[in-house]
Amino acid sequence: MIGSSFLCNICGSSAIFDPGENWREDATCQTCNSSVRSRQMAHCITSNILGRSVILSGLDLPHVQGIGLSDNSNLAHYLTRAFSYQNTYYHQEPLLDICRPSSRWIESVDFLLSSDVFEHVPSPVEKAFEGACKVLRPGGLLVLTVPCDARAQTTEHFPNVRNFRILDFESEWLLLGKTPEGAFEVHRDLIFHGGPGTTVELRFFSENHVIKLLEDAGFHDIRVHKESVPEFGIFPPHHEGLPITARK
Repeated sequence: MIGSSFLCNICGSSAIFDPGENWREDATCQTCNSSVRSRQMAHCITSNILGRSVILSGLDLPHVQGIGLSDNSNLAHYLTRAFSYQNTYYHQEPLLDICRPSSRWIESVDFLLSSDVFEHVPSPVEKAFEGACKVLRPGGLLVLTVPCDARAQTTEHFPNVRNFRILDFESEWLLLGKTPEGAFEVHRDLIFHGGPGTTVELRFFSENHVIKLLEDAGFHDIRVHKESVPEFGIFPPHHEGLPITARK
């Protein structure tokens, strides 16, 4: 596994699998800097749309339309070349609030990528799953990753908070939240993705809860992708945060 040669299924280059401590996220393609997670996403898209796992850089399918939610820029680059694809954002254009998608996005695409996003959306998280279903055309594909494991229930870090601000107070990061009743809460010891003060983790999912949320939102054909694809450098490190695909 470590030291194995593989063909990157994003850029098509030969590479050596030599991850650092963060097996899932570290760049392990020496050409496009793709990670295991990025290659898993590409594998899920092509295997579900084409019926087989192929290299993104060799595709030219402009009739297939897709969007991403703040996707990795390298992955987004190759998706744009392979499909009619847009990367969307929460705070800039092209703007998409997945919890409240505007009419321009409703039933607009054949696939949607959400890579480690839903753990950051405000409560109730059900709105994000419902929004994902709304933007897809009938039969459309959702490719989803979230931090999740076999725990019995999803862990909501701030279960009473609906609106919040992140504050840097005397070199300590705090979350100031407001409850539906109008009360305020202050939380410490925050978990950030991407470094302090960036995107705060609001929850850690139960895998079974994710599946139920998908079902309740109207998805079917739900599958957790646990497979290794060694020829493409896809070696899941453990059964946590694995990609999940679902059809509308």
